[in-house]
Amino acid sequence: MNPQVSSDSQMNAENALKREMRSGRFSHALLLSGQRGIGKRTLARFLAKGLLCQSEDEALRPCGICRSCKRYENNTHSNLLKPNLKPSDKSIGIDPIRSIVEELSRHGLETGARVILIENADKMTPQAQNCLLKTLEEASNNTHFILTADSERSILPTILSRCRIERMQPWDDERMTNELRKVGMDRNRIDELLKLSDGSIGRALSIHEDASFWTARENVIKAFFTISKPSDIPQRISLLKDKKEDSSLYLDILEQTVTGYLHEKATQNTMHLSPSPLWDKAPVSGLRKISEAIQQARRLRAANVGWQSVAEQLMQIISEEIVKWQQ
Repeated sequence: MNPQVSSDSQMNAENALKREMRSGRFSHALLLSGQRGIGKRTLARFLAKGLLCQSEDEALRPCGICRSCKRYENNTHSNLLKPNLKPSDKSIGIDPIRSIVEELSRHGLETGARVILIENADKMTPQAQNCLLKTLEEASNNTHFILTADSERSILPTILSRCRIERMQPWDDERMTNELRKVGMDRNRIDELLKLSDGSIGRALSIHEDASFWTARENVIKAFFTISKPSDIPQRISLLKDKKEDSSLYLDILEQTVTGYLHEKATQNTMHLSPSPLWDKAPVSGLRKISEAIQQARRLRAANVGWQSVAEQLMQIISEEIVKWQQ
């Protein structure tokens, strides 16, 4: 859960960007960074649409009804430039960025601002970033670059130094709860999603709608959280038979739950909907050892070690820790 960043603090930062967009004092180049699912794309698109909006009332931008807003919504606005990517593209190569640079070198067909929107900018190859760099340096005053990235580590320092960087924070529990209530979730489901989504509203909504996730979560609880001693392993390991394709998801769910316990221990709160009363007794040292074991399990899976073998080793470590907790 994420009580460390207040709703007011995050909303103030987002509202400041919206005010600057409406006032005409918007940044030449903006990078919105932060974990997946916290609203970067939604905010970036809102700002891009607002910069192109033709409403005479600045406070209403984006108005959603002017010709410019309609063209934005139809993806036909010639002053909005985005990389032309195929669904199968895993990265943003130099060609889509070169096309944007060439288009910017020509006079725009319409008056007003020109907006370059590059989502997942951390997926640009180094060649693509270098291609963009000169344009970032020399763009006109009425040209605005809006980039989003899950991580800044893959973005060249030369790009970062030319951008205003807004690091969006995970949503706190209060904001998450208010948003999830709007879609009709009950308290128990909200508590589960707060533990599992790590402050990502996008992830919370995705999990809520994914029946396969809840099936996998039930299997993880039955397999890993009902162990009380090593002799339980043979029966529990049978629950993971033929689950090789889901091994990454199973490890994700297990890790998220263990991380939730660690957070509860750190904040001295009681975990809602605990998978097992035994785990309520877990010391921080034991939880950390299990967390390390999960990371080792990931490495073994990456090395193509069989899922059954990896899961059994993980269960062995968990059972040994649980025995200690009960002493």
